[in-house]
Amino acid sequence: MTTASNDQFCPICDVPVAPMARYPRYVCAACAAKVVAPDGRPLRFFNLSLSGGFGAKYVAQDEPYDSSICYIDGVRCFADEARFGGIVIQTVS
Repeated sequence: MTTASNDQFCPICDVPVAPMARYPRYVCAACAAKVVAPDGRPLRFFNLSLSGGFGAKYVAQDEPYDSSICYIDGVRCFADEARFGGIVIQTVS
């Protein structure tokens, strides 16, 4: 199957995602909802304020998580603040 050069797919589950050249390995929302720490505890990533910033917490304990490294279905990923706000999660190449 040939695809157009502007086609982009979630690197975890292979569903189509909106093409974003700045984030070539970003994951879809469904996969992003499954992020866990290396020890398997669920995580939540967020902006610190309306003007941005990056924060992360363990979901169940509501404790800070001091890393951007996470896993989705065993695939190593990283989270970061997106250019114009929000959070983007990408697989590690």
